[in-house]
Parts: sequence; structure tokens; C-alpha cells
Amino acid sequence: MGDSLKALEDQYMFLTQQLSLFLAACQTQTQRDDLMTQYVTARRNYWSCVNKIFHEDDPRVISLVRQMHDEQAKIEDCTNHLDKISQVIDIITKAVTAGTKLAALAG
Repeated sequence: MGDSLKALEDQYMFLTQQLSLFLAACQTQTQRDDLMTQYVTARRNYWSCVNKIFHEDDPRVISLVRQMHDEQAKIEDCTNHLDKISQVIDIITKAVTAGTKLAALAG
């Protein structure tokens, strides 16, 4: 598995493992809906790329993988800040958006 697919898998698996914790921290149905939208997008990003090929030497791919790693660290840190769930959802949204951009480069 290349770095690109691994970054998408790491994001999806971490969100899967922490989903109940994140959902429990949500204070409104809108927050739960926003979180689930990002989770479903992360899942789709990963599974849509499983049988595709990334050009790991493409500068756009390299840049997005680097961004995915940075965003993943931020998501993992979010478990320490669940009292600020709106900010957590914003961080997850940015991370999943990077994943969506990366997934779009798979061929």
C-alpha cells in the first residue's frame, strides 16, 4: 500500500474508532449530522481508491499526503478537546477535504 492510500485509510480508520466518542460530544443534531457527513466522505474517499493507483511521485499527491499527515495529527489531538466539539468538527472537515482532494487524483 502506498503512502496515499495509507493516509486515506488512517483517516477513515481513526474516525471509525473514535466515531462514538465524537458523536457523544456533539451537543446538537446539526453537529452530529455534520460529523456523520465527514465520516461518510472519509469512508467513500478510502473505499473509492482501494483498487486505484496513485502516482506517488506527482507533486500534488506528495503535497496532499503531507497535508493528510498534518491533518491526521490534528484529528488525533481532537480527542483531548471534545468540550469544543464545533472546533473538532471544523478540524475533521479540513482533514476530510484534503482526503477528498487526494482521492480525486487516484487513477
